[in-house]
Amino acid sequence: MDRSKMKKPIELVSSRLRLIALTPELAALQKSDRMAFFKALEVEPEPSWPPELFDVETMADELANHPGDTGWYSWVYISPVMHRLLGCGGFKGAPDAEGRVEIGYSMLTSYREQGLATEGVNALTGWAYQDYRVKHVIANTPADRDASHRVLEKAGFVQTGTFRDEADNTDMIGWIYRPSQAAA
Repeated sequence: MDRSKMKKPIELVSSRLRLIALTPELAALQKSDRMAFFKALEVEPEPSWPPELFDVETMADELANHPGDTGWYSWVYISPVMHRLLGCGGFKGAPDAEGRVEIGYSMLTSYREQGLATEGVNALTGWAYQDYRVKHVIANTPADRDASHRVLEKAGFVQTGTFRDEADNTDMIGWIYRPSQAAA
């Protein structure tokens, strides 16, 4: 794929991360040619990519079907020092009629428990609230994912309740962002 024809992706920068929103072109590259995907992002090849819970096929399809919604799907987390992919995060689509977006994230195993997921969630939450349509950022996590719960708590999310995901046969916890709850 000719990089000169690729749309420039949306990029966010935090203290330890560069976050790049996958475009339809980047998502297609990730699916069809991983080495070209790494090259397009200007990162070192990552043998363990993608992290668990990241569905490359579905993401490519969603972005292909909603090309104008770049930023409302997947973002990759990059170390600007090591030039490596660390994880990913993003949303399950653009804001719904009630102004809700659901956030998710997943880190490669070697980069967990370093506060990077929280940093990524904070950056994405801030980005989402810049859109006038967004009224609430929510998350849903399996009840047994304590590390994910800590990420959300540190980022200022509070639990809204529990429910059963019948499709996955999993107990889930609902969360909503409350800025006053963010860790200092």
